[in-house]
Amino acid sequence: MLLLAAPAFSQPPPAPPATGGPSTGARYPIGMSGPYASRYPDDVQDIPPSLEQLDKLRVYDFDTKLGLYLDGFTVWVVDDFGMPDATLQPYVRLTGRNMENGDYHLVISLWKAPSITDLFFYVRYHDEQYNPRQIEPGSVFGFDGDRLWFTKLNVPGVVATGMTRLRPDVTGGTKVDDGVVCEIVFEERPADLIPWWLDRAPDGRANHAANLTAYVDPDTGCPTLYWQETNVGDYNNDGEVGMTDLIVIGRRYGRVSTDAVEDEWDRLPDGNHDGEVNRKDMWLIEDNFGSLLSGYRIYRRPAGSLRKKEVLLPHRTYPLLPLSVHRPTDWNPIRINEYRYVDKDLPRFGAGAVAEWTYRVVPYNAADDVEGQGSDLEITVRLSGGLLSVLGVGEGREGREGRERKDSRMR
Repeated sequence: MLLLAAPAFSQPPPAPPATGGPSTGARYPIGMSGPYASRYPDDVQDIPPSLEQLDKLRVYDFDTKLGLYLDGFTVWVVDDFGMPDATLQPYVRLTGRNMENGDYHLVISLWKAPSITDLFFYVRYHDEQYNPRQIEPGSVFGFDGDRLWFTKLNVPGVVATGMTRLRPDVTGGTKVDDGVVCEIVFEERPADLIPWWLDRAPDGRANHAANLTAYVDPDTGCPTLYWQETNVGDYNNDGEVGMTDLIVIGRRYGRVSTDAVEDEWDRLPDGNHDGEVNRKDMWLIEDNFGSLLSGYRIYRRPAGSLRKKEVLLPHRTYPLLPLSVHRPTDWNPIRINEYRYVDKDLPRFGAGAVAEWTYRVVPYNAADDVEGQGSDLEITVRLSGGLLSVLGVGEGREGREGRERKDSRMR
């Protein structure tokens, strides 16, 4: 959580570990200038994560001892990246009561709190006993024009909720040190378990790898794929879409992303690319909630053949990793993540031979071992006498037909 009483990043935050995410205590900045924006050199040595580090902790695995407990409900106060954080927990109070009709009324409040700018919770409930019927924000952060409010009810057994102040560098933090953050009414019946889960990778056409192309690596003479990361809704650039991506919208609210004024900070939170950071960008957090990007898988097959002929290309440093390219392990809130993969295992032919190959680039979630659905992209290349040419980039017939079948079933 961000405290306005803290220094305005006159010193850079702690360096992140090589675990695939921000370090403990890492925070998204209020001010967007100074050493924070420039502390990431381009030549950082990126160490691949281990298998254990790829298995990221998810909300269902949080230790209940790290949360607050009342009448069978567990509430975790989370940090700027959705992980349990005890920093503000002493200022949070839970109260609740059973209603005459069998409902349960849970109230989350602040008590003697500092001037904070964000507060986010995961609320665990027994889905076989209760269904979240209604949730309303309190006014401790002000009213609708002062803050942004997010809640997601359709994760089975969990309510994700929280709020952030708009432009806290201008408006400050909480309005009062005591007050209601939110109220949740649970009705006494089994929950409506909407078929929606956290185990997803970036999916859909909007998450196709950006600017996918290929060229010959000058050092090895091997084909090299190049692309840029896309994970719609991941505004804090930590690899996962979650409720705390709302913080970034609050920091940059009302900014124009094409006015040449700190555009690198406005690029991500302007998720719908309408030129301004505003409430509409919140919808993409809701639509893509839980999308985790650990890296990419790359498949190769002879051009014109079916996907059953594909082979998964290995990670170059640690071939036992379940992906071909890992996501950068150091956290940089504004970096455009670029990827390159040199295919050193491509079968070689005679000097005058001509061969065509199709590569498929797929977003991958290693924590849950799932690939993006409908977000893979194919590129077909021709190799002739050491020269490489790109013949085409697109979904591929099988991927397109599979998506169309899925769409028809949904209709």
